Order: sequence, then structure tokens, then C-alpha cells
Amino acid sequence: MDPPKKSSKTRHLSEAEEESENYLENFYNKNERSNRRVSFVQRGAMNQAQFDEKFDYNKPHMENLVKKQTRKFVSRFYEPFLSCNAFKNFLFDLIPILKWLPEYRWKTDLTPDIIGGLTVGVMQIPQGIAYALLARQPAINGLYASLFPPLIYMLFGTSKQSSLGTFAVVALMTGISVESLTAPEETAFNATDVLDPAEVIKEYPTATEVSCAITILMGLILFLMGVLRLHFLTTYLSDQVIAGFTVGSSIHVFVSQLKTLLGIRRLTRHSGAFYLFRHLYDLVLALPRFNPVSLGISVGSLIILYIGREFVNPFIKKKTKSNIPIPWELVVVIVSTAFVYFSGVNASSAVQIVNKIPVGVPEFAVPRFDIFKHVFSDAISITIVSVSVWLSISKMLAKKNNYQLDAGQELFALSFTSIASSFIPTIPISCSLSRTLVAVGAGCVTQLSILFSSILVFLVVFFLGSLLETLPMAALSAIICFALQGMFKKFYDLGQLWKVSKIDFTIWVVSCGSTVILDVSIGLIISVFFALFTTILREQYPKWHILASVKGTQDFKDSERYGDSMYFKGICIFRFDAPLLFHNVECFKKSVDKAYLEWQKSHEFYVLREERDTILNHKMDGSDESSDGKTVHTMNTMSADILSRHFVIDCSGFTFIDLMGVSALKEIFSDLRKRGILVYFANAKAPVREMFDKCDFFKFVPKENFYPTMRDATSIARQRQLELGFKDTTYVPEHDRLTEVLSSHPM
Repeated sequence: MDPPKKSSKTRHLSEAEEESENYLENFYNKNERSNRRVSFVQRGAMNQAQFDEKFDYNKPHMENLVKKQTRKFVSRFYEPFLSCNAFKNFLFDLIPILKWLPEYRWKTDLTPDIIGGLTVGVMQIPQGIAYALLARQPAINGLYASLFPPLIYMLFGTSKQSSLGTFAVVALMTGISVESLTAPEETAFNATDVLDPAEVIKEYPTATEVSCAITILMGLILFLMGVLRLHFLTTYLSDQVIAGFTVGSSIHVFVSQLKTLLGIRRLTRHSGAFYLFRHLYDLVLALPRFNPVSLGISVGSLIILYIGREFVNPFIKKKTKSNIPIPWELVVVIVSTAFVYFSGVNASSAVQIVNKIPVGVPEFAVPRFDIFKHVFSDAISITIVSVSVWLSISKMLAKKNNYQLDAGQELFALSFTSIASSFIPTIPISCSLSRTLVAVGAGCVTQLSILFSSILVFLVVFFLGSLLETLPMAALSAIICFALQGMFKKFYDLGQLWKVSKIDFTIWVVSCGSTVILDVSIGLIISVFFALFTTILREQYPKWHILASVKGTQDFKDSERYGDSMYFKGICIFRFDAPLLFHNVECFKKSVDKAYLEWQKSHEFYVLREERDTILNHKMDGSDESSDGKTVHTMNTMSADILSRHFVIDCSGFTFIDLMGVSALKEIFSDLRKRGILVYFANAKAPVREMFDKCDFFKFVPKENFYPTMRDATSIARQRQLELGFKDTTYVPEHDRLTEVLSSHPM
């Protein structure tokens, strides 16, 4: 075919026959070689059947593979108990602290772990309280979630820096589930809205009961995923799905905190699709009821957080060369609590406060199993988000710090953590990116840092909780909203994402938009399915290429990208870059037709100049018209003066093929043979060839038409052209697609 303008260096073999023959002589040695493994130059060109016979190809037995995989899966459950050593290894894998703690480097790692752990612990306190209120829980539940689950994870987890505890998106999803199941009279826990338990309808579960039910279900789901090794399912949540979903969820979090920032109470609760807009509508109508003191506390808290994080911390870091930041969230908690306590505005101006925080050992209770059916779907959504965020962040940190993260063990660690913590008042947990980044910056080296962060939380839970009773909720909402600024900055990355990948950009927008417009859980489902749908679309209309031989190499590359390449006259090399499945077989057949038409218009379609002259003479003589006046396409017939043409299909892109794909190849083979073209198949993978064998494909297409490499296929084609005596006259029956379709459907 005529090479593109940029491919001006492309050469044609008809203009250099002598060089072509030398080229073939150098690359295609016909001498027989020994059975040792040799290079292509030494072994000579051969078809796939000859190659398989020479190099002893053995087809694996499917039954043996199934038995092997089944045995491997089952053996994991009994092999640990076959010997003491096996049980020891199993125990050390199940409880990694038994492995890493004896090897702990006390002299070098203890100090960074203490400093990093205390720094994270300082952040755990305000975030634990704030996210508990976001989950519609008592404030103490967030502190419990920041204390006990991390300690349990320290025994079973393999991530060294990830900070386990409360997470805004998970807390929001928990709060939505709590609001839909608890009594309508039950509102946020504060000083002025104290509920009388006798007035609460008994058939409604409490907020803590709903949260604990979700937590234990989350643990059971994670345990099942760990046993079945289903951690690979999290890969279906791509980075763009997670990013768009978390940003969309952050918008829900921000809107949910507006009423607290403004000090507005008693708004109607909404749920389901489009509830965010109904909530905003009610909020606008209630603006005249805002509390000026609460608004002042919110604005003051945001100013302190902004100045401290954006100006003071960078200045101190520059002067002291220290990565340990000042915990401005804790500063806001202390200052706002002291302000409310000494000013008494909670009584005079009805400022909402956290109110009583229990001190001491938490109350143990068995989760209510009767509400499992009501929270099961929410538990699945929360589990998917929690484990996806956790694994994505933990894998990134493990790779950066050069240690191995066991994804399967992480599922068990999170499972044991969730199940054990569900017997105390708590909320579902996940990884917080902000705390994790602080942990890394502060120098955390191992999981032992969790112990020191838990010490601070322990002091608040068991001794200092009463000091936070006057903590205003407006300050906590300000902490939550300020923490979301990192999420909202993701909008700035959309421009670059559009330049890199339009499809990934669309996934991000759909994920974020569906989450905002509809609902968090619905948005997650739509995001995942849309991302999978884009994968189908990419395979529905894949790229196809005509290949050319790159000069001086044994490689065949896209002719439109490589200018220093050459075509073989009378040989067209075609590649389809996708698995050949039912949804793209029509696209494949159209691509072959387009490639053939492009080839037919080019000079490379004619093997010799005399052949072109012969066809043109037939047309000038009118010999291409039959007696009834109908045109006969002479160039598509085989005459004694016309050499055979060859169409080589590079099957390297066929990673999978189904029955319709096999049928499409039969049609292509039949149609091209009618046009006097011999079809070759090269680079077909072993599973694809085995599929052909099962479908009796080789009864329709001779096995000799398959070649192990593109060099083999083009070599044989060139040899046949140079022999001049080869005539392709073998009869090939037309592939009857209609009969095949009818035979597969009941009549």
C-alpha cells in the first residue's frame, strides 16, 4: 500500500529484487537442524504444526489443571496441621507481630515510632469525635474506634504506616444508614436535644446498634473474601472510580455539616436518590434561624486551621527542619472547648455541644442480629469502599518503602478487627489518608507506632473525656470541612486527566456526578458498572493495523508509525488489537474488509509489474464483462499469469476467542480464498489454538496455515511467490453462517 507521507523511507521489494533474495537467503535457511533449541535463522521457516512437532509441544490436560487448582485451594486448610513446622509458619503468617516484633530494631526504630505514633494519636482524638458525629453516633464511639481497632490490627496487619480508624466517607455512609433505621426523634447528640429513652419507640434500633451491626457484617464479609481470596475484586474499583466517588462523597459530607456550621437545628431528614438537593432546599429556607455564635465559632475555627496549616506549619518546618506538624485540629478543640466553658454560650445562646462523654471501660454487647437484613446492602457498600481505600493506600506505601504487603492477610486483619470491635460501641473503620500522610511525614517505621498513638486516645477515653463535654459541634464540623479541602483540590487535576485519557476523565466525572446527584451507595454501583462498560467499549471498537517489516530487524510494526520499513509485495499483514469475542466480531470483519480495500488500492497488491499490465489489458479489452453485461472482478481471480497473494493475520492480539470469533475467522478465510488470496495465521497463542481444535476449526482451515511467528508466515509466502509454480487451486467450501446459527437455536 502507498506509505504515508511521513514514511518516505519505505522501500518496495519490486525495486530491489536482488536485495530481497539476499534478504531471504540470510534469514530462511532450509537445511535440516538437530533437535536442539535454535534461533529462527538456524531452524529455518516452518508452520505451526512443524514447530510443535520439532520442539515437543504438549497440551496440558484441563482435568489435571482443575484438579491441581482444587487441590491447591483445599490444601491451604489442612496443610498447616500436618506438622509442627507447618503450623508454626501458619501461625506466624496469621499473626505477623510474632514475626516482626522479635526482629524489631529497638535502637533505630523506637524513637521514630514513638514520635510518629504520638503525632497520629493527637490527630485521632478530634477526628474520632468529629467523624463519630458525622456517623450519627455518640462522640465516645469515635474514640473507641480510634483506640481498640488499631490495637487489634497491630497484631494481624502487615501495613507499617497506614493509619486505621475513622474515615469521613465511611462515617458518612454509616450515618446515612443510621438515619434510615433509627427513630425519627433521635437526632445528633448534644446538650439541648437530650432524648428520654422512654419516649424512643422500642422497635427502632439505636444508632450504636445499627453501627455495630454494620461493623460485624463488614468483618464477616471481609473474612469470607479472605478465605476465598477475593481481594482481586477490589481491582474493579479503579483509581478514577475511587477518586470520583470520594470527591462526590466529600460533597455530601460538606453539605451535611452546613447546618451544624450555621447552628441550625431540626431539619427534616431525607434519604434516597436526589436527597442532597432536598436537604439544600430545606437548609436555604431555614437560613433565618442560624445561630450567630455557632457561625462565629465555625469561622474562627476555619481561620485557625487555615493559617496554622498553610502558613505556620511550613514556616516552622523550614526553620526547624522537622516533619512533625503542629496538630491544629487539637488546638481548635482545646480553644473552642475552653471558650464555651468559660463564656457559657451553650446555655445563653443554645450552642450545640458534645455534652457528656463517658469515661472508663466501654459497655460490651452482642450486636443485634435481627437488623442484619436491613443493613446488609449498606454493609457491602461500606466494606467495598473501606477495603479499596485501605489496600490502595497501603500498597502504595509498601512499594514506596520497599516492603511486602500481603493483601490476603490484610483482609483477615481488617476482618478480625471489625468483628472484635463490634462488641463495643464503635463505627466502621478504614484508612485515613490525612493521618497516614502525617504518620509517614512524622517518621513512623513499623506497626509499633500504633501502640503510642493509642496511649493518647486511651488517656482521653479513660481519664480526660469529661474535659471535652463543652466542645462545640460547630468546631468539629469546621474540622471535618477543612479536612475535605484535599478532596476538592482533585478538581484541579481534571484538566491534566482530560489530556491523558478521555475515558478515565469520563469515569471520574460519572463517578463523582452520580454520587452527588443520586446517592452514595447508588453512585458507587453506577461508578463500578460504568467503568466496566468503558472496558467493553474499548474492546468493542479496537484499533487495527497493517504491519510492515522494520528495516534491519525481524520485527513487524505499524506501518503508519515507522517510516524506515518495507512491505512485501503481494503480502498484507493485518493485526486486530483485541480479544475476538461475540461483541466485536462484526467490527473485526469490517476491519479486515477495510484492510483489504486499502491493500487493493496500493502498489503492493501487485506482485509484478506484468501482473498489473495484464489486468489493465483485460479491462481495456472489455474482457472483464460477462455475456449478460455484468462486471467480473478479474483482479480477484487466479489466472496462469497472476501470482498468488497472501493475507497474514497476526493473532497476537487474540488473548481470548469464543465460538462467534472462530466463526468470524472461518468467514474471513472463506471470503479471501474466493478472491484468490491465501490466508495465514501467525502468533496464535496456545489456548487460542486449543480452542480452534475443540471447535474443529482445523477441519475447515488447514493446520498448515498456522505459523509460530510472523517471520515464518512471510518467509513461506515469499518462498512460494519466488517458486512461480505455486497455484492456489484447492477448493474451499463457503462457510455457511446461517446454518451454523440455526443449529445453535431451538426451532
